[in-house]
Amino acid sequence: MTSTLTMPLTTIGGQLRAELHGAFPGEGRTTTATGESLRDAFLAFGRRTALAGISLEDTMAASTDALQELFERTGGEASDSGTMLAAGIALAAAARSHGEGQKSSAETLPDPPMPAQLSRLAALHHVNRAVTAHLELPDMLDATVRVVAEATAADACALFLYDSATDSLALRAAVGLNAASVGAVTIRPGTGITGQAARERRPIAAPDAHLHETFLSHPGMGDQVYTSQLSVPLLLRGVDRLVGVLNILFVARIDFEPDQVAFLETIAGEVTISIENARLYSQTDARLRRKVAELGTLQRVSRIVASTLDLSGVLRLIAEQAVELINADAAAIFRLPHRQGGGPPAEQPTVEHFVGQDRQVVNSSRDRLVREVVRTGAAQATDIDYIDGSGVVFCLPLRSARETLGALCLRLPTGAQLTEDELGLLQAFSDSASIAIENAQLYQDARHGLETASALLQEMHHRVRNNLQTVAALLSLQLRTAEDAPWATAIREAVSRIQAIAGVHDLLSDERRLAGTTVEVIARHVVDDAVATLIPPDLTVSFAIEPNDVVLPSRQVTVLALLINELITNAISHGFEGRERGTIHVRAERDDAFVTVEVTNDGQRIPASFVPTESTGLGMKIVHRLVTSDLRGEFTIASDDDHGTVATIRFPIATDEPPEEPIATWP
Repeated sequence: MTSTLTMPLTTIGGQLRAELHGAFPGEGRTTTATGESLRDAFLAFGRRTALAGISLEDTMAASTDALQELFERTGGEASDSGTMLAAGIALAAAARSHGEGQKSSAETLPDPPMPAQLSRLAALHHVNRAVTAHLELPDMLDATVRVVAEATAADACALFLYDSATDSLALRAAVGLNAASVGAVTIRPGTGITGQAARERRPIAAPDAHLHETFLSHPGMGDQVYTSQLSVPLLLRGVDRLVGVLNILFVARIDFEPDQVAFLETIAGEVTISIENARLYSQTDARLRRKVAELGTLQRVSRIVASTLDLSGVLRLIAEQAVELINADAAAIFRLPHRQGGGPPAEQPTVEHFVGQDRQVVNSSRDRLVREVVRTGAAQATDIDYIDGSGVVFCLPLRSARETLGALCLRLPTGAQLTEDELGLLQAFSDSASIAIENAQLYQDARHGLETASALLQEMHHRVRNNLQTVAALLSLQLRTAEDAPWATAIREAVSRIQAIAGVHDLLSDERRLAGTTVEVIARHVVDDAVATLIPPDLTVSFAIEPNDVVLPSRQVTVLALLINELITNAISHGFEGRERGTIHVRAERDDAFVTVEVTNDGQRIPASFVPTESTGLGMKIVHRLVTSDLRGEFTIASDDDHGTVATIRFPIATDEPPEEPIATWP
């Protein structure tokens, strides 16, 4: 630094130290009531350095040195919030006055002053725009104290919110005070200047705050460096409800004029409305979020409950999810004994599933509660005495559209009360649970009915098979007495047809094949019977059956068995006549909704002019009638040198019993 500037800075700095020594002689800590003197000294110092042409950097360095010397002399500590605020006020005053001094030295003309009313109107507009720009309460409060301090030219601003539950005021936002005190300082109404404004519901102006009869210092808050304080209650007009208190503080002594107080009251009214709006938004947003979370929980719980059709599993899931839904101690499901066909339910519900710690009741009040809920269909709660204490049981009905299925009881801690939202959530859950129980019960009933029908159908197939086999046995006995008779061939073919049908009923008497079976299995059963009854001793026939997974419903199985039997009989009787051996090949395939079955033999070829519908043979008549009338399909038969004689049956699969996969395969 040049010598020209050294002397002015040294001289001006000495003047500052002398003023500080006069205001703060060093007799104990004096930061409590001397903020104004400290600020005035540094304001003068900043102006002098600016007029002397000293830079802001040198000005602030000299200010810091002077403050350090002052605090060492008076016992100020860096950990003390009051000391730090005093230092901040001093440095801010020096910097501000230095800037103003530079502006004055440049001979710039100041802006013409704005009329007081217009100025306050602009300030009010600025406050209103700032506080309404935020919907979140913490952001809105921070913006409020900042713009109120600017609008009123205050050195600090604090906003306390009233909590009716604890009857206390809590510091929620501040500027110019220790930031760590926000959220940590609470005041009772009637205590201190702030508390008096809240208790009396009127503004309290204190030009000398430290001398006010209700003054109360708050260690750590840092308000002891301020001289004047104006506290205005935040009142919700119309209901006269206290919302909080708005404070503005000044380092200099301020004699508050009535219009200043009225202006801050106007600001307080705007702030009060904004605070209420922010609270309502926060509550609405929180409620909406809670509702969304509850709906998500309900959807997840309902999906879990509906994930099984096993009744015992459904009841277990309902009890477990009900406990999780509202954090209950335990849950029990009381069920009425099920009556198929809508019969009257029993009077006494019984526990079918329980989740939680088991506690023994002292009397029968719980059972009476359950019976009453089941009878009336209305949810109820009551206090229950247990051997090891007491609790609250909340019971709600499980109802379907047709009947009352039972009740869901939840054990809650003593004194617990369900909110309206929790009640609605439980009601929605009970509706979903009732649907799940009814679905599981219907599934159980349908399964029982299916098992009964299956057993009856198996017994029917078994009896038909036995009767047909008896008829076939009687015909076979008759055939043995006259195997060379002219009618022996007709009897033999009849026996084959009867055994083919009996074989199908034997096949369908197996519960695994009640709904149908594959063409391969049908063909193998027919071939087994044909080998036993149709092939004469002097003929050897080889059978080739291609594996396939073409499944037919039970009502088409019998028809196809008769058709394959007739085609095999025709091949043995006509195709292999006069021969010692032959081969029969059976294959099937599915094309969308149609099935094609081919029975091929390598015996004698049929004439090219052969027309099945014009044949006089019984076998061809049976085949044509069964294919066209029963299967609603087509039948063709032709011979060629490469494949022999090929009989083709093509028909649509019946749609009333469409199996999706093979029910049985040949072992």
